[in-house]
Amino acid sequence: MGIATNMLTPRLVAYLDKRKLIKSNRTKEQDIAAYRSIEAFKNGTRDKYPSYIALAVLSTGFIMGGCTCFLIAVIEHRILKMDFFALPELPGLLLSILIGLFFGLGLLFLALIITTARRIERFDEYTAEIREKWGEDVV
Repeated sequence: MGIATNMLTPRLVAYLDKRKLIKSNRTKEQDIAAYRSIEAFKNGTRDKYPSYIALAVLSTGFIMGGCTCFLIAVIEHRILKMDFFALPELPGLLLSILIGLFFGLGLLFLALIITTARRIERFDEYTAEIREKWGEDVV
């Protein structure tokens, strides 16, 4: 057992280091792509309002879907009158999952609008944050 451990440990450590490196490179590329997008919004080479409108439409659509599912659940399946300690029926459970999914996605798109606006308004701080995280030569 000790011999197998000594032989396999370096391989496992190398694999995990390689995976961590690949994951950090992917994260770095995503951060730089987001920075370039915010920079284009700030410089005016790319219009930010169609992006805001698309995010707002998606957010509104998901929130309305969540509200619709909630109304269906209340009217049709009487979820609010159920005993909370009993297991819900399958349609009620699926509607509950859909409600959570729709509201979660709607709030995610709202958060993206807020985050993008904050990064544009505080572009210098955002640039300093990216440089601190990934180095001076990145941006």
